Amino acid sequence: MRIAVIGAGISGIAAAKTLNKFGHETVLFERSAVIGGVWALTYPNVRLQNIGDHYHITDYDWPFPHDLHPTAEQVLRYIHAAAEHFKLDIRLNHNVTAMGEVPGGWTVELDTPDGHRSERFDYVVVAAGHYTHEKPELTLPGRDLFKGRIITERDISDLGVFDGKRVVVVGFGKSAIDMTVFALERAKQVHHVFREPRWLMPRKMMGRHIAHVSSARMSTLYNSSWVHPGAFAQLIHQRPSTATGYAATVGWMVKLQTGMSRPGLDPKAKARMKLVTPKESVTEQLRGTLAPDAYYPSIANGRIEPHKASITGFTADMVLLSDGTEIAADVVVLAIGFGTPQLPFLPQTIRNDIATHSDGVQLYRHMLHPRVERLAFAGFNHNPFHIPGVEVAMTWLGAMLEGSIVLPSADEMEKSTHKVRDWKRANTIFEPTRSYWVSNRFHQYLDVLLMEMGVKPTRKSNPLSEFFGAYAPEDYAGVFDEYRKAKGAPRPVLPFDT
Repeated sequence: MRIAVIGAGISGIAAAKTLNKFGHETVLFERSAVIGGVWALTYPNVRLQNIGDHYHITDYDWPFPHDLHPTAEQVLRYIHAAAEHFKLDIRLNHNVTAMGEVPGGWTVELDTPDGHRSERFDYVVVAAGHYTHEKPELTLPGRDLFKGRIITERDISDLGVFDGKRVVVVGFGKSAIDMTVFALERAKQVHHVFREPRWLMPRKMMGRHIAHVSSARMSTLYNSSWVHPGAFAQLIHQRPSTATGYAATVGWMVKLQTGMSRPGLDPKAKARMKLVTPKESVTEQLRGTLAPDAYYPSIANGRIEPHKASITGFTADMVLLSDGTEIAADVVVLAIGFGTPQLPFLPQTIRNDIATHSDGVQLYRHMLHPRVERLAFAGFNHNPFHIPGVEVAMTWLGAMLEGSIVLPSADEMEKSTHKVRDWKRANTIFEPTRSYWVSNRFHQYLDVLLMEMGVKPTRKSNPLSEFFGAYAPEDYAGVFDEYRKAKGAPRPVLPFDT
């Protein structure tokens, strides 16, 4: 097939190189002048949340030395190296404006440096990132009167913007936490405003880096999940106490390791720390941010003043909060994340779904829309093993395209997506991209895809290392070849919702 891949970030690159193994011809369309997706739009000093050893294509390791948590420059360099290594056809400054169904495929409408044109493809894979579109606008009373600067993290090219200033950072995602700590080193005062606190994860647990702990099955097995494909997991999750006890234990360990829970605090410090302590369990949060070393100690000693409130307006030199607080400020950073990606080029059926669902369109196997054929999504199964997750999903897609996996009816697929949607809404906190997260249920999710391809889901050499050992991208490097060897008569999908 000739396949259009929309987006040349890491998901698009991983998708294209995987589909090329099946003999397909992929063309990647990137609307900007550079590849890299969100990594081409970063702010100063940002680093990868994950460790570099867990962030690479399964059969292409980093070709140069990198930090434990690589810088944005290092990640971009890797993405460029991978694109060159796999000799991908990438068209820069090609903005997909629309898609039209034609017999046996799609017509893709493109704005290019040479003008508008149409191209025909047999299949389309959407790999447009969740965090590369426009930031939401915050319109509040008095904003035009404010004499200071109101910016987003994307507007910051030099951290000197904080020097000697009274800074207010709004939000509790990774960018908000980064901005709060970056400002701490430079600003006169730092206030952190958020509606609800989120769990910040420690760098180490039980003496090991958290990436090694959280990637082992011993960490993921006890998570409550919308799917438990293994017999042992199904057995232990028959008792609700399994998941609740696990969540309570992990929450206690996170508080201890991050310093969120610490003895000897005075009453004011305790009150500040209470404001940044989440009310939900740690497993109800689909995405996590590493706690910077300075964040919780600075909450405790008052160098960062937390406010559990929302902004209601501005005066000439004040930020007004919903709890009645007025904060004198020179710089306000609105690090309030992103809404649900709108992807206006998509068919109307999917755009209607996006408009209906505030947490994202519901996808079968986190890849396929039940009502739209010849279209798939790559990277909409986000998890700590994001790149291997894309590769396994695209191998599954390749198997489905050549007839090895037989899909159920559209009605059955839609019913399955609703079960996953309802589980996430009942058991996890809201995110505008909640439907696109697999999170720390990645073993459960990937196991289903591997089993449907006839590939062994357990990837370690023995049961002990399978349970306790840290997973790495290399564990999934042989999936394509294993699928080829196991390929036989077409198989229906397994009776799991994911």
